[in-house]
Amino acid sequence: MKLGCVHGVPFPSLDANIVQVVQMCRAFAQCGHEVTLFIPRAKGFDSDEAARAAGRELYWGEWPFRVEFVRQVRVFGRLEMLGSVPSTLTAIRHVKPDLVYTLNPWTMLPLPRAGVPFVFEVHEERVHLRERFLDRYLRRAIVRAARGPSCVMVVAISDGLRRIWENFGVPSEKLMVAHDGVEIGMFNPEMSAAEARAKLGLPSARPLVVYTGALKADRGVDQMLDAARALPEMELCLVGGKDEEIAFWKSEAQRLRVSNVRFAGRVPHRQIPLWLAAADVLLMMWTWRVPTIRGCSPMKVFEYMAAQRLIVGPAFPTIKEVLENGRDALLFEPDNTAALVSTLREALARRNDTAMPTAARAKAEREYTWKTRAEKILGEIEKRGMRDEG
Repeated sequence: MKLGCVHGVPFPSLDANIVQVVQMCRAFAQCGHEVTLFIPRAKGFDSDEAARAAGRELYWGEWPFRVEFVRQVRVFGRLEMLGSVPSTLTAIRHVKPDLVYTLNPWTMLPLPRAGVPFVFEVHEERVHLRERFLDRYLRRAIVRAARGPSCVMVVAISDGLRRIWENFGVPSEKLMVAHDGVEIGMFNPEMSAAEARAKLGLPSARPLVVYTGALKADRGVDQMLDAARALPEMELCLVGGKDEEIAFWKSEAQRLRVSNVRFAGRVPHRQIPLWLAAADVLLMMWTWRVPTIRGCSPMKVFEYMAAQRLIVGPAFPTIKEVLENGRDALLFEPDNTAALVSTLREALARRNDTAMPTAARAKAEREYTWKTRAEKILGEIEKRGMRDEG
């Protein structure tokens, strides 16, 4: 089958949603399909090939798929995801895929008239976070398109999100759940923490707790700093964040006199496994203020599982769809700093216990690789009437 994947976020970048679409294109291709990714080119690249080369440096693995760059323009001075739609439709008509797999909600307006069946993958409850009017407009467009004959399926990344969109009006028979995944080959559980720390130039005197991800206020960075202050026996390493966020939280750490926290900054995705391998404990953090928290399925969860290190994280409903407290992770009550500190203290005491990390890795290998995800989605597409014509 010729499969066209569509995204509206410029490529390449360190954003998780770009990493996700690259991994899914690879997985679809590994399943035997001819895959083309239609995506805008990020600013700062003189040519398409320069952007592709940068992507190969950022993301792990081979690229058994094509990247077709589409033109992106601003609409009303912004709305760049909408601005990529006309060029994307032109490219689709030229390539003539058998099926379009889109992550750009703006494509739900014209795709029903494009003469090609499509699947929409939804990641959020609110598809436009800044403007409520546009969010309502896009939500209605998605529901209307999902009810039409051209829409084969709507993929939700968690069961919580599936229920949300069913309540919005997407037919239940059009919905399926497919959590995010992991490229298991990126992670070498045999690498010791000491070896990884030596490669990264990290000290090895104290137990190391590693967090990877954004450093926005709604991620609970203040709670992580409080935990570091309460547990001076550990070293906390925060990997990620924009420069201005890092500067702010560094000043907060100084104000709070927290000296056992390290800010590593943003790193290419292909380097994440080394940072995770360096840890004794891997910390996930979100708060109820995260706009997507009711329906999210963060890639971080599956990467932590693949790294085979002890995981600590908040027990949000969608996280509990994947992880079970005491079996493959230690989960605590969200937005509760005392619970975070208590759980981290327990994790540090149990950091040499391999049972939970081994169980988490086994579950990731069994249920949550990108290829397993792609096979599950393709199987559902076939059930709904789209078959590979070769």
